[in-house]
Amino acid sequence: PHLQDAITRYIRDHNRAARPFVWTKPADTILSKLARLPAPSE
Repeated sequence: PHLQDAITRYIRDHNRAARPFVWTKPADTILSKLARLPAPSE
């Protein structure tokens, strides 16, 4: 119960001052970096 209460409080408090996410790099830059990552192992 304590963990659930802490999570609920965090979300409630965070949502009060929520701001939209702003990308700082162009999509092409992000996608090219992702393309260089190794494939995940299964």
